[in-house]
Amino acid sequence: MRFQVHRVHSAYCYRCPVGLERETCHIECVQQLETLLAERADRIAAMIVEPLLQAAGGMILHPVEFLQRARELCTKHDVLLIADEVLTGFGRTGKMFACGLAEVEPDLMCLSKGITGGFLPMGATLCSDRVESAFRSENRMHTFYHGHSYTGNALECAAANASLQIFEDEPVFDRISGIARITAERLEGFKKYSQVGDLRQIGTIGAIELRADDAGYLSAMRPKLYRFFLEHGVLLRPLGNVVYVLPPYVIKPQELNRVYDVIQEAVETLF
Repeated sequence: MRFQVHRVHSAYCYRCPVGLERETCHIECVQQLETLLAERADRIAAMIVEPLLQAAGGMILHPVEFLQRARELCTKHDVLLIADEVLTGFGRTGKMFACGLAEVEPDLMCLSKGITGGFLPMGATLCSDRVESAFRSENRMHTFYHGHSYTGNALECAAANASLQIFEDEPVFDRISGIARITAERLEGFKKYSQVGDLRQIGTIGAIELRADDAGYLSAMRPKLYRFFLEHGVLLRPLGNVVYVLPPYVIKPQELNRVYDVIQEAVETLF
């Protein structure tokens, strides 16, 4: 019943399939997308991507050039670019939206989570004028009929307005910069551990990929790490062998350092 989906490689510099170094590569990982669009663009409606950060996949960072090339290819082949900014939106990456870091404008953008500051679940989809114009008509057959029981939920909208007002009234991005600075400093300290394979950061998000024979979401490291963090009073949710920190913007410096202290203790004692 669902539409056919084509999958292509995304950028994963630490596990580059052809062993290239980021400093000297030319974003060869985009070539699979380029080939697919060249061959099938007339049968492809859109490309969906989490911009710059593939979150649940392991907090995998993409070079900005990867997203820029994807935008160029979609434009060239008249394919819509859909940016899933559910996690990356509202300051997580250091900019209001991750697409802004790459100076890329998607055709559609999916938003949630940060709209209400996490207070209530709410989702919204933004689109370009070009997309919206397809439904602008006197012909009712062109109407984008959409609605369900919770559309425009008044309480959620009030929470969203309040959260967005905080961005206007308070130094939120100063707090974000502070979190990013501490994260960079603390990740630097993990370079000395042989158990650590890769360190990744974008904005407020820090990720530590531990070396594992069973690397991935179902790695046996996950339950060990999860129990350790709970026993030490820290709420973290490892993605298999990847430990990541996704702090609220109101976290205090001593609290954030405490989180990284516990992660460091886990690395030193568990593996």
